[in-house]
Amino acid sequence: MSFRLDDKVILVTGAASGIGAATARLVAERGAKVVASDRDAEGAERIGKEIGGLGMPHDVTEPAAWDDAISAAVETYGRIDGLSANAGHAAFQPIVELDMIQFRDLVAVQVEASFIGMQKVVAQMRAQAGGEPAQGSIVLTGSVMANCVAEGIASYATVKAALTNMARAVGVELGRKGDFIRVNAVSPGPVDTPLLRGAIGHEAMRDPGAWKDVPLGEPSTPEDVAETIVYLLSDEASFATASQLVVDGGWSLT
Repeated sequence: MSFRLDDKVILVTGAASGIGAATARLVAERGAKVVASDRDAEGAERIGKEIGGLGMPHDVTEPAAWDDAISAAVETYGRIDGLSANAGHAAFQPIVELDMIQFRDLVAVQVEASFIGMQKVVAQMRAQAGGEPAQGSIVLTGSVMANCVAEGIASYATVKAALTNMARAVGVELGRKGDFIRVNAVSPGPVDTPLLRGAIGHEAMRDPGAWKDVPLGEPSTPEDVAETIVYLLSDEASFATASQLVVDGGWSLT
């Protein structure tokens, strides 16, 4: 069974590479109209052309840039039905070595930006509902580091924990306000992305011993995570909200 998104309008941030790019491709393949955005303007435009959607630059830390992305979706496709928020990066330093500028940038890109994005997207979903309960789905890409720890990434674990709990809190709030806007987080384990390859090196990515703590024995692919995001965006997940779906091959339980 393939979860479908026929004629839904989905904004995918962080779409130039990794999980965001895989999500933009899969969302389009499953029938959605896609706005693919990224701070990497050329990468976003490339993905947009590839999938027959709209690619555009988007600094997720800037409220005005969210206005531009949402306006582009509405002006091009008439509305917005879903948000897949993937923009993010990591800092791999022990806590005593981490520069506060780096930490604040992590917070800005992943926590503050997701908060701004949800504010803007929810407002648009309500505006287009015409007085009826607003409909839609928001999926934030978190990490299993929200639930467990690893050496040298306390800052990353901190922001992902905040991101995940924010999805829960906003999901509950919107439901109790009478909206039918679902908010969920996807928490991947190790994923074969440029981010992880840059952190541990290409040789380590190919070393089976590096994944001995992952019960399934290997890292996931961006497409694995994208499938879960598409499920949460789809109508088949119509009663899933304020939740976290872990996609880590069992790693966080070992």
